Amino acid sequence: MNNFFILFLYFFIYSVLGWIVETLYCRIGDGRWTNRGFLFGPYCPIYGFGALIVIYTLGYFIYSPIYVFVLGMLATSILEYITSFILEKIFNAKWWDYSNMKFNIKGRICLLNTLEFGILGLVILYGIHPIISTLISKIPSDLIQLISTVLLIIMTIDTCSTVISLLNLKEKLSLLYDLAEKIKSQNHLQHKLSDFYLYKELSEFRKNLISKRNIQIERLLDAFPNFEFKDFKKQLEEFKLDLHKFKEDLKIQKKLKKKNKD
Repeated sequence: MNNFFILFLYFFIYSVLGWIVETLYCRIGDGRWTNRGFLFGPYCPIYGFGALIVIYTLGYFIYSPIYVFVLGMLATSILEYITSFILEKIFNAKWWDYSNMKFNIKGRICLLNTLEFGILGLVILYGIHPIISTLISKIPSDLIQLISTVLLIIMTIDTCSTVISLLNLKEKLSLLYDLAEKIKSQNHLQHKLSDFYLYKELSEFRKNLISKRNIQIERLLDAFPNFEFKDFKKQLEEFKLDLHKFKEDLKIQKKLKKKNKD
């Protein structure tokens, strides 16, 4: 059982380190800070799983950096592809899309990321993990168990909260879709009054959806710009536009309030 807690501690540490790498990488590329990752906390589980694969699978090839690099590229790319596929099937949504990148496979993985993962595998196996494993070996087993248990609870709550928020958003987008479909199906010459109330209901629903802000959803949409629900693409795009306008209006209001105080 103690091995499980050590394993989870490794997983958590590399998830945090992956989040740091991902955040810095996007800061350089996009010119702004973004809380990357599927979950709210400062960790990216896919990096934790990737690191464990590298450590416990490629450790057998530590005598050959070339093997580590090549197999690291292969293993982590398979992980990224499978993760993309599973998330897509669970939520019927696309999270990231590398279709505009050269040498990509169905937009799920691309050559550039694969090469970077291979380099990260080398850094982990030859540089970072020997240090981390030495440090963890000095921590008493009871303390490791306590730390791992607390972190596991935090990540579990974070995961449940994120999934619930996503399903809630999907349900609301579905209602928006149904309202829009009702309006389309109306005979505009015979049902003008009905159309009016449906448009009003649709407008009020959209306003209500934006006014009840969800930090978790806003962070996810910021972290995954290419995220889309396959069944509700138009509704999600409208939601993003409404959210952007709402934020801009808030900024203007704050500036006006500050100006009036001055």
